[in-house]
Amino acid sequence: MTKTISLKEDLLKASGKLKEALLAEPTELNQDATIQRFEFTFELAWKLMQEILKENRIDVYGVKSVFRKSANLGLIENPVIWFEFLEARNLSTHTYNFDEARSIYIKIKDFPQLIDSFMNKID
Repeated sequence: MTKTISLKEDLLKASGKLKEALLAEPTELNQDATIQRFEFTFELAWKLMQEILKENRIDVYGVKSVFRKSANLGLIENPVIWFEFLEARNLSTHTYNFDEARSIYIKIKDFPQLIDSFMNKID
């Protein structure tokens, strides 16, 4: 199994788990779990993009570069939206503030649509 196939399968599973968490009651515990699932899903998404870019012999250095070049290749629509989710992931990973966590939780409700769009483009 290639790294790309493995990442794709893992991303599909993680995205499904994120969607499942987003459907649950918005308790503080579920909010924390949902943010954690978002972090996993985000990491898998950009790493899959990076792997696809490497397969296309496109050099990338850093997450933002992955998003820019993925947009150039037609894998994603708008890298700026992905930059916003990168910021949300960075905030959720490096700090914990209840108000910030709540705003991240609200924002990530739109993330599965980006994943679905990306996955449709690479199928």
